[in-house]
Amino acid sequence: MGPLTVAIKSIFRRLGQEIVVPPPTSHRTISLGARYAPELVCMPFKVTLGNMIEGLERGADTVAMATSHGNCRLGFYWPAQEIILKDLGFQFEMIPINYDRPLEFVGEFRRFGGGKGWKDVLPAFMFGIRKLLALEELEVLCMETRPRERESGLTTRLFRKWQAAVDNAPDSSTLKQVRQQARKGFLEARAESREPVARIRIVGEAYMMAEPNVNFHLQQKLGDMGVETERSYWLGKSVVRAIRLDRKGRREHEKAIRDATPYMRYPDLCTGCQSIGETIQAVRRNFDGVILIMPFTCMPEVLAQSVMHRVSEDHGIPVLPLPIDEHSDEGGISTRLEAFVDLIVRRKQLKSREALAGTGAAHSARAFGRGPTTTERLGAG
Repeated sequence: MGPLTVAIKSIFRRLGQEIVVPPPTSHRTISLGARYAPELVCMPFKVTLGNMIEGLERGADTVAMATSHGNCRLGFYWPAQEIILKDLGFQFEMIPINYDRPLEFVGEFRRFGGGKGWKDVLPAFMFGIRKLLALEELEVLCMETRPRERESGLTTRLFRKWQAAVDNAPDSSTLKQVRQQARKGFLEARAESREPVARIRIVGEAYMMAEPNVNFHLQQKLGDMGVETERSYWLGKSVVRAIRLDRKGRREHEKAIRDATPYMRYPDLCTGCQSIGETIQAVRRNFDGVILIMPFTCMPEVLAQSVMHRVSEDHGIPVLPLPIDEHSDEGGISTRLEAFVDLIVRRKQLKSREALAGTGAAHSARAFGRGPTTTERLGAG
């Protein structure tokens, strides 16, 4: 799930465990998961099942899987996946890690510590979280730099360089230095004369936002089109919020749910309602458009999609629903993104011309000694 591998690998290695890292998610990964998973289950279930198969094929004997007691089907992933994998003949132990319960979440890592106490587990866990936050900061720098880069491909090369540096950082002091050097490097990669053609916020299902090999490298594609993007979900912030260390993030999350209330009768019962609230927040922050990315059969996001057209009309912001499953192809996704960006750019140009026309009419009216009409005032505004 995006940079989570680096963080988890760091935690377990500090606890003295041997880590089997599955290969990056590929067409084979998705095909394996789709072959053995129930047909209508959501895409993340299929992909993570494929990841587990590839990891077990490499010799892993234990699988640690995130779970939740929320309203997403994530809470059913691990028991269903355990049954499927054992029916396939794999011998292993499945350990669910529930991030909804902070003490259990951190305490679960003690199982891998070989009898180590909290004084060993907590530092290992916090160092892994620092690495996760550092990698997500690199992604933010990429999203800000790519539409402004002075040389094509420079952002990608910098990301790979600093991603490896974060992965190899042995301690917090080195990690801090890497973050500082990375910020400086990305700032130097930007051309002062280049500005993004548009700003788009990405909302939707968490896994689909975080894993680039599943969302067809959505952020990179938009950046290459000259679009500055922002993602509404960050795994590191979510974990920090779950263990009650990020009060600001918790308030922002609750505010997004409240913003969705006019469109959903029970907004606190649906994780997809956050996508609605985050779309409304995108309007207040002057984004030019929103992309709702989701697995094809994701119940919470399908519910959000059903009212998203009303949100778009009420708040005057274009929204592109982007459902993805194992049958989606890169060409189709790229075509939809290009059309959406083109629509947003033309919309911005039209608004700019209308504003200029309204300003010109108001100036002419004052030159001939009369005040602007109500229509002219509205146009100028």
